[in-house]
Amino acid sequence: LWGSALGFAATLGALALALAGVTTPAALIGPAAGRLHTARSRNDQVAVDFRLFTKEAALDLADLTRQLRTVMLAEAEKHLQDEVILPGYTHLQVAQPILLSHWFMAYVAMLERDEGRFRDAATRMDESPLGSSALAGTPWPLDRHATASALGFARPTANSLDAVSDRDFALDYLTAATQCALHLSRLAEEIILWASQPFGFVRLPDTLSTGSSIMPQKKNPDAAELLRAKAPRVV
Repeated sequence: LWGSALGFAATLGALALALAGVTTPAALIGPAAGRLHTARSRNDQVAVDFRLFTKEAALDLADLTRQLRTVMLAEAEKHLQDEVILPGYTHLQVAQPILLSHWFMAYVAMLERDEGRFRDAATRMDESPLGSSALAGTPWPLDRHATASALGFARPTANSLDAVSDRDFALDYLTAATQCALHLSRLAEEIILWASQPFGFVRLPDTLSTGSSIMPQKKNPDAAELLRAKAPRVV
């Protein structure tokens, strides 16, 4: 019963949203709103909106990934001059010595691949479904190349049936986001280990850590722990 009630509420919400898409423009611009739906279906309009949202998110994350990679590269160059040496680990056992700059460059490589995945996903989804209508196009003489350009897409989709049903682009984005989250989780875990007493490689600033209510010697790496905890939500 509870599941049915939730489903009914979701249906009402979807219907209310669809109705608002018709009534709100009419209230704002009058009878001319009746022409806004010409040659359009909610199917291709939803597909357009979904692609626009996902493409923007992919490009935003590509830019943020590049910014982090730039910071990592600068740190690698700085510590290369210092020749800071650390123990490298396998199975949490001391293995071979490594340079701190080499450790930073490992994340530069990971983040470069992450940025590439986000940009590749954005390129593949850069097609406008508008004009596909419900599933088989429309007899109205639309210039789909013009509408695609006006919406910021590189080109229109090639097949209307595929265009309104395709959600591959969302999976491409989620795949890129998942891999990036795994890399960030790995980074956070290493910071947590390095800040612990058995390792003691780094001392985190107060802005990235918290203390204990009864143990003043403790400095908890909360920022890194939160980053590590958020990765499974993406996965």
